[in-house]
Amino acid sequence: MHGKKIRSSITSPQRVLTPTAVLAAVLIFFTTVVDSVHGQLSPGELHSSHSLLEGVENCGRCHSADRNELPGLCLECHKAIEKQQAAGRGLHSSPDYRDCALCHVEHQGRDYELIYFSGGQEAFDHLQTGYALEGAHAGLECRKCHRQQFLSDPRALSEQGSSPERTFLGLERKCVSCHSDQHRGQLGTDCAGCHDFQHWKPAVSFSHDTARFPLTGRHAVVPCAKCHHQVTAADESESAPSVNYRPVAHGTCTDCHRDPHERRLGDDCERCHNTGGWREVRSAEFDHDRTRYPLRGRHASVECGKCHGKESRNGALLFSRCLDCHADFHDGAFADREGGTECGQCHVVEGFSPARFTQSDHDLTRYPLRGAHKAIACSQCHRADSASAKIDRFDFESVRCAGCHRNPHGSQLDRWITAEGCEACHSVEQWSTVSFDHNQTEFALAGKHGAVACIRCHKDESAAAGELVFKPIDTHCETCHTDIHAGQFADIGSDSGSRCVRCHTTDSWRPDNFDHNRDSRFVLEGAHTRVPCAACHRTETVSDDGTALTRYRPLDMTCASCHGTIKEMGRVKL
Repeated sequence: MHGKKIRSSITSPQRVLTPTAVLAAVLIFFTTVVDSVHGQLSPGELHSSHSLLEGVENCGRCHSADRNELPGLCLECHKAIEKQQAAGRGLHSSPDYRDCALCHVEHQGRDYELIYFSGGQEAFDHLQTGYALEGAHAGLECRKCHRQQFLSDPRALSEQGSSPERTFLGLERKCVSCHSDQHRGQLGTDCAGCHDFQHWKPAVSFSHDTARFPLTGRHAVVPCAKCHHQVTAADESESAPSVNYRPVAHGTCTDCHRDPHERRLGDDCERCHNTGGWREVRSAEFDHDRTRYPLRGRHASVECGKCHGKESRNGALLFSRCLDCHADFHDGAFADREGGTECGQCHVVEGFSPARFTQSDHDLTRYPLRGAHKAIACSQCHRADSASAKIDRFDFESVRCAGCHRNPHGSQLDRWITAEGCEACHSVEQWSTVSFDHNQTEFALAGKHGAVACIRCHKDESAAAGELVFKPIDTHCETCHTDIHAGQFADIGSDSGSRCVRCHTTDSWRPDNFDHNRDSRFVLEGAHTRVPCAACHRTETVSDDGTALTRYRPLDMTCASCHGTIKEMGRVKL
């Protein structure tokens, strides 16, 4: 109706409108009508990046009358895409990706994601862009690479209609466009000459044989960082230190190695040594067996400098006792034993550990090893008293169980532990083997109680993990057993177990002690003695959750309560 009014006012023969008046009328129409029919004119709000194009006056900038959207119109703003298509590079140069509307969905709201990926972004085939993702690149999230700081010219992209924060354009294929040059220009920019796409380390394509110093012998297994040290730029322009690869001095051995002989044997190390190992002395074929101390066991692999150090240059080496070279690891713990601190009584040159001290030797100490203790590693008992202590413990004030083991029972069993120790219940053969006589307690185990596992009664949910509760424990039947009679006999007795033992025994749950004529108000006589209990004591549901119980009391004891009236039985006679 609004449209009709405007049109009739324009065509009225009583007034001739100028073009300016017509334009004014159209604007009045849109300002008064568009809000009410916005849903008919526009399918929805534009994305925030296109919000400047909002309004029906801008529709023609993207749409034409005969087609919803034209790629040519998109390219009037998105010049970066236009340049790619013109150069035949990138995803948008492919005929399958020239129709913008196939992937870019508009009118879905300000924050809607403009790019639609068929099957999801993770399923996109990157090879279609002309750059295949290989190795570690293949598993990366898109935005790990496609971010603003990696763009070659973000300003130009912005001027060409792409948002540097959101675009997938503008990346170069050089490694250093995304990755910092860890070598700081020392080795050029051809990263692929040494590295692959799988991982940065090791540099699988690099061979030191092509360098000016080929690696031979032990040099081949030396970590790179031993020779190529980290350095920091003098002007501190780099955020992290780099590794120096060149130049590295390598003309003589002493460029890297300290001369342990301090030039007493000259500067030509290779006259005696080679890269196969420092100990491989080849010129004099030095034989240590010709000395007063032949090298045996682990001594044979010790570097010469460990024994022939600076302190020995001006005097003869001492070697009659182990302590001449080695510190007393036990810090005098065995000084008072026969033989004192002589290491050879327990250790051999083949290795400090294991010690030559056997179980037979241990049996001569204050604590002979018995049972499961024979299988315990020495370090389990002889470890340091604290994390800060460096010396293993060998002196013990007490050899009772509590000297090594925590008492999980607290003070509950002090009565037995004080007198007999843990052995009152446990054996060194196995902790779980318990020989405790429960009849010594106030609750002797009778009947089936004797076969119940200890933890069934001595477990308390409030106790610490792994700990049992021994006292105080309530010995009433209800403490461990559920009252399946739901309180029907609650008024009978009040002493420990008196309600249950009136009918039951510990040998069986069956009511072996129950006598119907003695313990109930209804004496069974005649035919009643043959009636099954369940005929009178029926099962009934007593709660909403379906819990059932057998009804014992109260029960109606009149005949009619079970048998009904004569009339109900159909036996009425006139």
